Amino acid sequence: MMQDEWTEKYRPKSLSQIIGNEAAANAMRRWGESWKSGVPRIKALTLQGEPGTGKTSAALALASDMGWDAIEMNASDHRNAASIKKVAGLGSAGQTFSPTGEFLSSNQGHRKLVILDEADNLFGREDYGGAKAIVETIRESGQPIILIVNDYYELTRKASAVKTLTEKITFRSLEQRSVVKALASIAHQEHVTISEDILDQIAKNSGGDMRAAVNDLQMMVEGKMVIGAEDALAMGKRNQKKELDESLRAMFGAGTAREARDATLDLDETPDDLEKWIEEAIPPEMPHPEDMAEAFDALSRSDIYLGRTRRHQYYGFWSYAKELMTGGVALSRRHGPRPNVYNYRFPGYFILLSRSKGPRAARESITSKMVEFLHTSKREMNESMLPYLSILAKNDSQLLVKLSRDLAFDEGDIAFLLGEEPDSDRVQMIVSQVQGDETSKPNAKGDAGPSRRRGGLGEF
Repeated sequence: MMQDEWTEKYRPKSLSQIIGNEAAANAMRRWGESWKSGVPRIKALTLQGEPGTGKTSAALALASDMGWDAIEMNASDHRNAASIKKVAGLGSAGQTFSPTGEFLSSNQGHRKLVILDEADNLFGREDYGGAKAIVETIRESGQPIILIVNDYYELTRKASAVKTLTEKITFRSLEQRSVVKALASIAHQEHVTISEDILDQIAKNSGGDMRAAVNDLQMMVEGKMVIGAEDALAMGKRNQKKELDESLRAMFGAGTAREARDATLDLDETPDDLEKWIEEAIPPEMPHPEDMAEAFDALSRSDIYLGRTRRHQYYGFWSYAKELMTGGVALSRRHGPRPNVYNYRFPGYFILLSRSKGPRAARESITSKMVEFLHTSKREMNESMLPYLSILAKNDSQLLVKLSRDLAFDEGDIAFLLGEEPDSDRVQMIVSQVQGDETSKPNAKGDAGPSRRRGGLGEF
């Protein structure tokens, strides 16, 4: 699990740091300045745009620039008039207080910015009065308010007065070069080596969503200081993931098992791969411990059928697995409203699998050579002998040279045993000694040339 979310760590602290939406940032700054001479005619902004374009970051940056405290609330978590007025209404009173309780006079410029995120996400009977409460809060407010929406039409359909009470500012999807510049800055600050080509790929796959791009970069970097092409390939393409995001969002929001199953029917994913995506999505989708436990229980039962499919090569079991991993998981929700998940994280399983591709290939190479040499099984070699062989190789260079010569170990094999990179000085030194031995020893005809031996380890 990541220790720090880079989307928060590198969130802009000032409007001057907003990239790709400078015009929107300037409009917000002008509105903020209008509060210096008292309560202006337009007391609220509506920030519209796709997820990841910087709306929330810009709102918090404005508060920082103006010296305002900020109250953040999520409309989807406060879905009726009473709860919205309780949080936003109190925060937008004529005077304000500091987080420590100190009275701050609005006449002296002290204000508190109320940020109402996902203001367009008010649906159904449980949200009765929520949209009206937003309008009343703006009208009665003596403090600045910002509404953040993905769908401006949906908000104004519920509360048409928002059109005249607020100033709409649109945030556009970021251009690729802007995303690359931001990612390069983050990589530099994290002391990570990554090529511009890979940064271009991450930016292109993000589709202008900075939050998604930063999340992809952090997932790719986690635990590594140098990023290669294989890490980039493991992330997949954003346009494919977008389709998968939509299917997962529909699946987790389904009301019946059939709806949940049908939401994933058109995905170009095997049940095994889909299971990994669902596994990664359960924690953010099912934050309540009991719901999460029930969802993972359904997923574990699905995994049993996937295992039977592999063992018996009977693909009829896939239907049972799909029912459990979709409907079984989706219907596990019992507590609280569904949280809003904008995009789903790439499964860590695939990242780890990609990173271990080289070591797994080296392990297989060494094992296949050693089982013939020692007349043992692959399982015995992997479980009982290989760990000790690695320890011996690290502490006895001459033993490693002899083994490498006799069994034709390559750079990857040697690097695996030593636990180092193939181009490290120690690996190259062993390779040089092996090549020197091969050219200096006579072959069966008495000529100088490569020599291969087969036998036991008696001489060691």
